[in-house]
Amino acid sequence: MKDNMKPTPQQTQTESIRDRVFSTIDEQNMEPRPCYVFWCQNSAMWMIWLLTVVLGGLATAVLLFTSTYRYYDIYEAVHDNFVTFFLQALPLLWILAFIVLMVVAMQGLRATRRGYRLSPVLVGGSSVGASVLLGVAASSLGFGFVVDRTLGEYAPMYYSEAKREQQMWQQPSEGRLIGSATADALPEQPQISFIDSAGAVWTLDVQELQPQDKQLLESKQRVRVLGTQVSTDPARFHACGVFPWMLDKKRAMSELSAERQAYIDKMYAHSDTPADRLQKLEQAAFTEASTKNAVNTKLCAEIAAVRRIEDSM
Repeated sequence: MKDNMKPTPQQTQTESIRDRVFSTIDEQNMEPRPCYVFWCQNSAMWMIWLLTVVLGGLATAVLLFTSTYRYYDIYEAVHDNFVTFFLQALPLLWILAFIVLMVVAMQGLRATRRGYRLSPVLVGGSSVGASVLLGVAASSLGFGFVVDRTLGEYAPMYYSEAKREQQMWQQPSEGRLIGSATADALPEQPQISFIDSAGAVWTLDVQELQPQDKQLLESKQRVRVLGTQVSTDPARFHACGVFPWMLDKKRAMSELSAERQAYIDKMYAHSDTPADRLQKLEQAAFTEASTKNAVNTKLCAEIAAVRRIEDSM
């Protein structure tokens, strides 16, 4: 056997890789690090993943809260259909936050000690799944409402659900008011004083309201009033329905559903009967009504919300 055998290509390649590694270590003056450094880095990646999943769960909880509230909201008072209403009220900020948090969570999990071995689908699915499950649990406990309300109170730039509702309902020219009565709505009173959320005082015509609506006004709590603006000077508003302010606390789905059904019943009760239509035709043919001299007590059948409910039934 010859002693000066040439090294095989595999041996040459192995030696060259080893030499390059050692030369790189020498050139860059690399020094070994304690094992606890790598442990801390790995733990930090896990903490980042856990934090983003928790935040993603809170984002999911808020999304569930806002979506549930909008599903049972009285959208006929604001929009022609539910689709346009829901798209306008969609919490895009929380959707974007959820997407960003899930991307960060996926990158954090992949950066852990053995995370690079995991499939991207598995990493993404576990992150999204954990956030959704956590969000469902948090929403059932009321965290979605709490987070949304807290941010609305302490973060001026945040557009909470209460602020959205405030903006949509404080529109007198479109037949919507938010506020509270300043006097009792007794059965014999045709009008009461009402102060809205902007501080304006209105004379509220309550002749077409149902007894439960008047009781709600008598409680002097914050309410939403649906009707039509009669005049601005003096400020007079004809009320067709009174509904409680639903964003003062977390509401169960059964309560939201019951309130929506009550709204539908109230609006449908204002729809014209054949006798009402005949009476209007007779009035149009033989008389001239003047809102300056007398209050028209049959205004509610003409508002958009009643027409939309009537068409959907």
